[in-house]
Amino acid sequence: MSQEVVQVVGTGDDGIWVEGVQQSACGACSARAGCGQHTLSKMGKPVRLWVRTNDSFKVGDQVTVELPSGSLAISALAMYGLPLLGLILGAVIGFQGGSEPQSLLAGGLGLILGLLAARQLGRKMQSEWQPTVLKKTHSTAININGVSE
Repeated sequence: MSQEVVQVVGTGDDGIWVEGVQQSACGACSARAGCGQHTLSKMGKPVRLWVRTNDSFKVGDQVTVELPSGSLAISALAMYGLPLLGLILGAVIGFQGGSEPQSLLAGGLGLILGLLAARQLGRKMQSEWQPTVLKKTHSTAININGVSE
């Protein structure tokens, strides 16, 4: 399990929208390989997640969320990998029949089956892949001469 400090950027009836808080120490930290914040910061833009919670938060609050180990990578692999695998397998199987239109049709059918399989797996694993709010966090930023670090 990985814990991350995130900022609330939106609220709803049964949860909150959060974005990762950029940490200035990411470049100097020795835990780069095992840190989700470092991984998210390398992606370029902030990642926005919906987190279900019954607690009340307001926009701008910082909270600590717990992300299940490997959930982001495994869910992305399932959601992108299964349809791609279905497309490739369908096209290869269709090509065995000898015609290009048959290969295209089989590839499209494989893609659709892969999308349906990914959707089914996502529904089945949703509770295990869902981040959870642990606590409201107070900002640990240090303000030196008007500059936050």
